[in-house]
Order: sequence, then structure tokens, then C-alpha cells
Amino acid sequence: MLGLLCKRLPQFRWAGDSSTHLWFLQLSSPKFLSNAANEHSLTADYLVNSCGLSPESALNASKRMGLKNTVKADSILTLFKNYGFTQPQIADIISRNPDVLRFDPDKILKPKIELLYNMGISGSILAKILSRYANFLTASLERELIPTLEFLKGFIDTDEKIAVTLSRMSWCSRVPEAMAPNIEILRNHGVPDSNISNLIFLHPRLLIWKAERFNEVVMQAKEMGLNPSTYTFIVGIRALAGLNKATWEAKIAVFSSFGWLEDEIFSLFRRHPTIFGLSEKRIRERLNFFVNELNWTVADLGRCPTAFQCSMEKRIAPRYSVLRVLLAKGLLKKERMITAFKWTDDQFYDKFVSLALSTPISHGRVYHSLS
Repeated sequence: MLGLLCKRLPQFRWAGDSSTHLWFLQLSSPKFLSNAANEHSLTADYLVNSCGLSPESALNASKRMGLKNTVKADSILTLFKNYGFTQPQIADIISRNPDVLRFDPDKILKPKIELLYNMGISGSILAKILSRYANFLTASLERELIPTLEFLKGFIDTDEKIAVTLSRMSWCSRVPEAMAPNIEILRNHGVPDSNISNLIFLHPRLLIWKAERFNEVVMQAKEMGLNPSTYTFIVGIRALAGLNKATWEAKIAVFSSFGWLEDEIFSLFRRHPTIFGLSEKRIRERLNFFVNELNWTVADLGRCPTAFQCSMEKRIAPRYSVLRVLLAKGLLKKERMITAFKWTDDQFYDKFVSLALSTPISHGRVYHSLS
């Protein structure tokens, strides 16, 4: 059989050039395959034992990169530790971008980390930024990172807020170029720079949308009756950006099923657009409680729209247990009850709980319902 194969081999013609032929022979040689296997094994073991990755993450990462030795990688781990990163944080950074283990720690990585560190960005925030934006550590310091930070400083007044902004945004290599058209759109529609700064700080991802799509959302907010000069306008943009037509119509249908008219729904949106960022399930759950359990009208809910955003388990149900006692004792009028869910815990205690505790009922039961 071997002899037959050897006789037939000359019949095959190689279509590639001589360099390709040589590469193919090297690639298929036992020595090459052995080296590749050893490199793969070394990388996977190192990612697990030294970097703290799970075996599954290490296996996936080792398919993307390989280590011939661990000298440079050891220096990079030391660099991360010197900046106070914990083992889980280091593992998170490397699992998202294992290629960093092949970079020069002093020439490529340290200047990027130092740039943020000198702004007061450290600890978990610094680790979050580096793990979220894999290309931050490889981007050009002079052409990309410094111009981006200078651009953000033009809108955000403290390094602390810039750190938060970076942790909220989807990093792209040309942040100023990506945001500039959308900022111009906002200015053309009469949004003041103070609110543009708020939008960059709170929802920076929106500002790197394609300008055409971003303009559609801005126009939609105006058509809904939001005033571009107000803070609510940027809140409305954020809410609308997360809604497609089908989702919006589904949420409108939920309100309508509880007797809300279209004008009332739009009025609620203009006052508190964040409510429409809630899921249909949460909106229905709260409407069902306030309408069917408390017999509130649309007008009542309009007086306390923040109740939609309160947690049923942590705020609404515990407070209602106290309010129900006060109602039964004749110590509370329905009109005052409507605003009870908007107060802070301390304010609610002063206005309602202290009154409940002074009534001849089981103090322990009322107090326990609030804890």
C-alpha cells in the first residue's frame, strides 16, 4: 500500500507557489504540530493557574492567542497587581481580551493605565473600564485616548464623572468624531449644553449612534410634546431610544386596558418618560395593584407617577401594610395616601410610621412590615 501511494504521489501537481508549498510542508510537519499543541497547552494552563480564568474561558482564550513563554505575561500580571487590581478583576480583563498578555507592559499598557490613574480613576472603576473596552489598552495614546478624554472634559467638569462616563459607554476608537454630529443635532433642536452634558454623562452610548437614527429619536421626542430646553427632554430621548414601534404600542395597550385614554398616556410620558422604560409586565403589575387593590383612578396615578417605578417588594407592599392600618383607624385620608410612595424611607417614617406606631396595635407587626 505504501509503495502504491509513493508511486502515485508524483501524479499530483502543486497549484501554489514555492513559498506556499514550503509553508504547507512546515504546517503539516510533526514538529510544527507538536509545538502548536505545547503552546496551546501552556497558554491554557497559564490562564487558569496564573490569571484565574475558568477552564472553559481559558480554553476559548487559548484558541485566540498562544504563549511561547510566560515572561512577558508575568510582567503584565505584576503591572495589574501594582495598580491594585484583584485576581477576579485581572481575570475579567484577560478573559475579555487575552491578547493583552502579548503586549509590551511598559511601552503599551502602562501609559494607558497611568493616563486614567492620574485622573483619579482606580480600583473597580478602572478595572471595569479596561475589561469592558478591550481595545482601550491597544488604542493609540496620542491619536485616540488623549483626544477622547479632552473632548469629554469639554462637557463633564470632574475627573470622577469622566470615570463614570467611561464605565457607561461603549468604547469606540473615534469618540469625538462619533459624538460630534449628534451633539450638533441636539443644539440645532434647542437643547442647551448643560443638558447635553447630562446626556453624555448619563447615557453616553446614545451619542455614538448613527446621526440619522439619533435624529429620528430626537424628532420623535419633539413630536411627543417634550420641550427640548428641559431636562425631561433628554430623559425622553433615552426612553424612546430603548423602544421600537411594537414595544411602544404594546405598552400603550397595557395602559389602555386599564381605562387610560391616549391623551392621558401621552401626558404621563411627557411628565415621566422613564416609566415607559419599564417592562410591560411591571407596568401591568403596578396598574393592577393601584387600580384594582387601591381603587385609584387615572387622576390619582397622575398625581404620583413615581409609584410606577417603585419596587413592589421593597417599597409598595411594606408601605401599604402601614397605610392600611392607618386607613382602618381613620388616621389617614385617601388623598394623603396617594403621595406616600414617593417619599424617602426617612420621610415616610416621619410622616406615616411614627403615626402608626402611636396607635393601639401591635408595634412589632407594623415595624416588621417595613424592614
